[in-house]
Amino acid sequence: MRYYANKDIPNNWSQMLNKQLTETKKEQWILTHEGLYKYINNVLHKFKLWLSDAESPIIETKSIIKPSSINWVKFDTLYNIPIKHHVLNMKIHSYKLHPKSITTFIIEEYNGDVNDYYFESIEAFDNHSLLEDINSFLSLLK
Repeated sequence: MRYYANKDIPNNWSQMLNKQLTETKKEQWILTHEGLYKYINNVLHKFKLWLSDAESPIIETKSIIKPSSINWVKFDTLYNIPIKHHVLNMKIHSYKLHPKSITTFIIEEYNGDVNDYYFESIEAFDNHSLLEDINSFLSLLK
């Protein structure tokens, strides 16, 4: 599940999190009127936005963190891209506090600017370990 923090990250975030960097990968996102298209292992997949019916609970810690009720869900495997489309070259940076951590801090970068940032974890939103990991990352970004 994705978790968002109600805190802006500083412009020098890459230097602050340099020791926690796990992986940086480049992705091409293809935006169309029909949804988001991405190649995964040389196979073209179509994604659509999925909105959760449940209300997102809000947790108050040092900052407000909430699970996302909006997600891109893989919808179909296709063989062609719609004629009207726009290609975004994204850089996805993944950070972990330690190699066995199940919480990952992800920063999506487009044209050198931060497009989105969030935490991903399989832990429930009220898990103490998850909140500690998120607060640790946020403290590194001061």
